[in-house]
Amino acid sequence: MKGLYIHIPFCKNICSYCDFPKMVSSDCIKTKYVSKLIKEISSYKKHFKEIDTVFIGGGTPNSLSLELLEKIFISIDDVLKNSKESTIELNPELITYDLCALLKKYNFTRVSLGIESIKEETIKLINRSHNKKMVIDSIKLLKDFGINNINCDFIFGFPYEDMNDIKNNLDFIKSLDITHVSYYSLILEDKTVFKYQYDKGLLKLPDDDLVADMYYYIKKELENMGYHHYEISNFAKNGYYSLHNLKYWNCIEYIGCGLAAAGYLSEIRYENCSKMKDYLENDIVIIDSIKIENIDKKKEFMMMGLRLVDGVSQNKYFELFKNDLLTDFKDEIERLLKKDIIEINGDKIKIKPDKLFLANVAFREFV
Repeated sequence: MKGLYIHIPFCKNICSYCDFPKMVSSDCIKTKYVSKLIKEISSYKKHFKEIDTVFIGGGTPNSLSLELLEKIFISIDDVLKNSKESTIELNPELITYDLCALLKKYNFTRVSLGIESIKEETIKLINRSHNKKMVIDSIKLLKDFGINNINCDFIFGFPYEDMNDIKNNLDFIKSLDITHVSYYSLILEDKTVFKYQYDKGLLKLPDDDLVADMYYYIKKELENMGYHHYEISNFAKNGYYSLHNLKYWNCIEYIGCGLAAAGYLSEIRYENCSKMKDYLENDIVIIDSIKIENIDKKKEFMMMGLRLVDGVSQNKYFELFKNDLLTDFKDEIERLLKKDIIEINGDKIKIKPDKLFLANVAFREFV
């Protein structure tokens, strides 16, 4: 079964660290975008019966009006009715009673809240608008509508952040009674406010050792709270893994719709145009596509699979490729074993628990 990703590129504010395709835009542009998006979605209608997970991300999907959101939901109503998991990303300060009612009406089973931090100075620095009360109130409202599968996104390694800030975030998470936590390390991306400020010497980031300490502290404390660490940055209560994201990590096909969205369908990787004018005016929005050759599938299987804490399965590799993993990647595996980055435990090859923060060293072997 496939996944469906839908990108909403609009935001109320632009976050200082974000390099995802996004913009602050007029109601007119939003209306035109949704119309074109629905047209693109309909072009994949023949695949609807093969889709069992939906993820609407951004940007900030709930920066759209309820009327525009409902138009999108109607266009995929058959998928939503039959999906195992349908997720939408939301900003807590924009969650209302009517929005929750709309999500319930269209069978959304999962919400991902963009929190990032509860430190007031950091929230201001990253140009976000929420506070702790808004987060608490939004989660209560979602639960009142029976939407109990809730993820909260956090980021560590923000400028001027210390271990005490991490402890405060984790104490807050503990108080929320949520099913899933995504806790990412800050990456300075090109063409972001933070990257510009850092290059100009205007930002002070925690040093690498402190950031590594933060990661392992987060891991330990979330596990103590009953969350299972199943992917480098993702933690879930029992039975609440992100089914949609697991498709990415297990190299399962998915459809991507919207500005700059990417997809993997019929062994073709494709990417949509990233300029709004081109997306709205052109009949064909895909600007790049490539057939994935067998060697690239194998490398991707390794890179994505090693993101999972349980690692990659040699048996699954043989089932997919009719080859022995340890033979195909003999040199790469030997180098990583020598560096003490990975371990082989029966069928599984995985990054060692105390080396997860160095995962990129392993990934580079399979680029």
